[in-house]
Amino acid sequence: MSRFLSALLALASFALFAHPASADSLACGTYLDAESGTRLTVADGRNARLLREGMAPATYWHRRDGGAAHLYNLDDGYIDDYRVSADGRTLTGEDATFRKTFVLQETGRCANVSAPSPGTCAASMDACMAGMDLAAGTMLKRYCEEGVPYACGRWIETLRDAANPSSPLDAGPPPVCREGTAAFDAAACERAVATALGAALAEAATSLYADDAPLAPTQLDTLPALCERQGSAKTCGIVAEELWNGGRYADARTALRDACERGGDPEACRHTASLASLDDSALRAAPADALPCGRYVAETGLMSELDFGDRGRVEGIGGALRARLQDGRVRIRHDKGGDFVFRRLGDDRLLGLDDWNRYALYRREGDARTCAAPVAFVETAMVEDCPQPGAESAAACCARGSLHGCNIAGHQAALANDWPGAKPYYLKVCAGGVRVGCENLVQVFAHIEDGGIPEALDALCAANPKHVACDVGETTNWDALGLARGLDDVMRELEREENAPQE
Repeated sequence: MSRFLSALLALASFALFAHPASADSLACGTYLDAESGTRLTVADGRNARLLREGMAPATYWHRRDGGAAHLYNLDDGYIDDYRVSADGRTLTGEDATFRKTFVLQETGRCANVSAPSPGTCAASMDACMAGMDLAAGTMLKRYCEEGVPYACGRWIETLRDAANPSSPLDAGPPPVCREGTAAFDAAACERAVATALGAALAEAATSLYADDAPLAPTQLDTLPALCERQGSAKTCGIVAEELWNGGRYADARTALRDACERGGDPEACRHTASLASLDDSALRAAPADALPCGRYVAETGLMSELDFGDRGRVEGIGGALRARLQDGRVRIRHDKGGDFVFRRLGDDRLLGLDDWNRYALYRREGDARTCAAPVAFVETAMVEDCPQPGAESAAACCARGSLHGCNIAGHQAALANDWPGAKPYYLKVCAGGVRVGCENLVQVFAHIEDGGIPEALDALCAANPKHVACDVGETTNWDALGLARGLDDVMRELEREENAPQE
């Protein structure tokens, strides 16, 4: 009888750990969504992980409420709702678009987990997650320290927002717009709003591809410990980005290593492997005083290779670009209005700093070459003096000599698919030495067959070899644009024929 009782107790103990102790918890173990191959591992009465092929594990809390289960994604800050089968072994997602069905494949022993302290995020999961996006910085920092990676990201985002200049709209309505006061003036308010909106739109356009402002040194000092304490792929990944942007390359590499080894992020592992050969002294290399010359290749980054040649010309990513040296960094302007940014590490390596090439290490292939010095092209800054919307039309602004107005008028024509009508406006901007005007002319050529556009840039260059039109004209692959335009025309014609009424 005693052996029977011992066996019975052992069986009861196994059942206690392998299956839900009540209707308020999920069974511990591994669940599988057969269609996607995604695995959900429930570790204890609160914590779970989602494992997907080729991706970092996602951290979750879970809570069961009778026949419903809620999974709280701690990395990305959202809640997934599931229906629980009568036997507790199947979880069926209620999201019609990304529905998953997890079936318990292997039961596991539940680890002990203490009850959450009152006032913590874990103690009120629904309210905490629902209010995360609107929470103040101090609350986000507290949730972050409690182990919620999404709160860490949001807290760092508030620090980043504070580092960026405020928008003209942040100050609120001017006195002339405050109805019921002596200062209210409807006409003046309309003009003030138009001016502020125009300035905000101009700021948005110019900052879209601008460099991110680094956090303050004292703020950067706190980030390594945050990653070290948590070790989650999400938190360490965000920390690494901020440290890299702030020039703390060695600390950023350490955070990447944690995201790889402790967080299980395969992308972080790729970057860690690429940067492993660099010692700290290489990462502290002095600012560059000359452009690279020769062919550089990388295993990560947007471009697998960059070939630096004469006059700062760079071959890569399907065409020619232009490099320049600015504040000790190598900058290559791309066709979206921003720069690819690199740091030289001696004569044979480049480190990617911008969002597209972050963590990429480029190594020179072949012997050193000699390249002709780059040309310093003369550019004119665009003066934002034609606020839109406003009482004055963009065309009228252009007519009174505003290149800003000409550029807006060109945009208005282009948005209406009137590319021939956009051309003269953009040409005025380009002739005035504003780079974006010349680049917009290239966009006109990409949409309509107009051999006069390359000729116009050549004419401006012939009159002034340092005009920005020379740079844009020389680094534009006109043949490729013409071929792409021809293919688009063929596709549109085929589409028209396909949609034409059948006789």
